[in-house]
Amino acid sequence: MWNQKMQLTHKPKALLFDLDGTLAHTLPQLSIAASKVAQKLGVDTPSAELMATYVGNGVAMLLGRIILGRHDITIDEVPEDKLKEAKALFEVYYTEGLHENFEVYAGVKEGIAYFHSIGIKLGVVTNKPHVFAEPLIKYMGLDKYMGAVLGGEVLSERKPNPAPLYYVLEKLGVDAKDAAMVGDSINDVRAGENASMPTIAFTYGYDGGYDLKTDCSPDYLFDSFVQLTELIKSLPDAS
Repeated sequence: MWNQKMQLTHKPKALLFDLDGTLAHTLPQLSIAASKVAQKLGVDTPSAELMATYVGNGVAMLLGRIILGRHDITIDEVPEDKLKEAKALFEVYYTEGLHENFEVYAGVKEGIAYFHSIGIKLGVVTNKPHVFAEPLIKYMGLDKYMGAVLGGEVLSERKPNPAPLYYVLEKLGVDAKDAAMVGDSINDVRAGENASMPTIAFTYGYDGGYDLKTDCSPDYLFDSFVQLTELIKSLPDAS
């Protein structure tokens, strides 16, 4: 299903992808590392359902939510020393398990390979730290297709700010008007909107506790990655 606010009229020259919840189900590996941090810090370990609402805004926010035990926080509320300790612990635990406990979503590898084969330039824009994002994409077997990868701490701005999207598009050599943003959260949709790009969202990912059908308005809302591939195949080539 989709509205036609910014309907694609031809194949885009570039597609920008979120990572967690868009290309792969990474919540298990995030949950394992975050749970170890919670245990080490002596705070309550969130349930899997709650953990799914905590991800999407970067590691600092994930850990801050775990420390404070709720979703609706500002990073300034989190004791600085506690957050620093949590970050150091998370880096160790998450790096140890980065090669396992994830699943590339159905249709992703085939779709990414197809997009690449027809000359669409591909990039990843994630709020996940770059030190984790690049090796994870390699473990997923998608690194050979990606022309640029941007982690959350490289720039001072993060999604939904459009700056990360512009940064990656510049690396790819494509204008925003010829690209589309693909993700699973309200941050992804708003980042695309702020960059005046068509937005494509998936219902299967990590929505951060928001309803993509009512809390934002992606131009395309799909239930599977295959639907995105079918959409791109149906479009005429760019002139």
